[in-house]
Amino acid sequence: MKAIEIRELTKVYNKSVKAVDSVSFDVDEGIVFGLLGPNGAGKTTIIKVIVTLLSMTGGSVSVLGHERPRRDYDIRNCIGYVPQDVSSDAALTGYENLLISAKLYGHRGKQAREMCENILKQLGLWEARDRIVKTYSGGMIRKLEIGQAMVHDPKVLILDEPTIGLDPVARKQVWASIRELKDRTRMTVIITTHYMEEADQLCDMIAIMSIGKIAVIGTPSELKASAGTGSIVLEVRGKPPEIPGAKSENGMITIPSANCAHELPGYVAMVASSGCEVLSARIKEVTLEDAFVKHVGTRIDEMDQWSNVKKTRKLARRMA
Repeated sequence: MKAIEIRELTKVYNKSVKAVDSVSFDVDEGIVFGLLGPNGAGKTTIIKVIVTLLSMTGGSVSVLGHERPRRDYDIRNCIGYVPQDVSSDAALTGYENLLISAKLYGHRGKQAREMCENILKQLGLWEARDRIVKTYSGGMIRKLEIGQAMVHDPKVLILDEPTIGLDPVARKQVWASIRELKDRTRMTVIITTHYMEEADQLCDMIAIMSIGKIAVIGTPSELKASAGTGSIVLEVRGKPPEIPGAKSENGMITIPSANCAHELPGYVAMVASSGCEVLSARIKEVTLEDAFVKHVGTRIDEMDQWSNVKKTRKLARRMA
């Protein structure tokens, strides 16, 4: 069974703004599937339709065989959802936040307490369980929110921009938690992100989105391969030899290569034997960003989004 099946999904706001335009894709069970794209690409709209927070204008959505909108109640019971916005109560402790979530899903007494304790330990938050959440770091808050989405043992976990607004260290901590969770439970994880490294590190499959449509779907390796090969870059002094396919400009030689690490020593030796001095050598691998540019035609400006959301999170903690 597919975890998610989406066919010709369309969402129009105010009868004129098409946020999602005839999108179709499947998500296999037990994988991490990423929706990669800038703000306004339609990622969050798709997520909100999947989790039953938005209705569809057209198309169909099925989660573990439950079709929207007829089986919305069943869908809500088999998914966990972490939105972009802060969803934990900053005035309560980490343990209290989890306990409230557990009770909302019908767990009581000893069962609820043991469940919360297990989640806190699994996420590395046990020592901070009795601290007020507004004293947590951004990474700790995000891990707690993932824990809140886990209290009912969902089969599908959906994370909308799971590390937005976090510093690089906290981001990698959250990545580790997501990987450990997926490996331990074999649940299906769907994330939206505009971070290239995040998609590359976490996802088994990636759908690159732009302006409400999916430009391409593939594994990280497949997407990078679609953008071409890597290259060997040599900084030299003197006149370099002629190398087929290479570009030479301002003392830099760029040599396309499908196996950079293997071919680098040979090219260095070739250039040096011609009497040209090699000052430095490096490998430039094809990145997911190269694939994004190839299929979408532009880059994602991450810094403005990171800065704005970081300010929003800090303000939310101060107001608690």
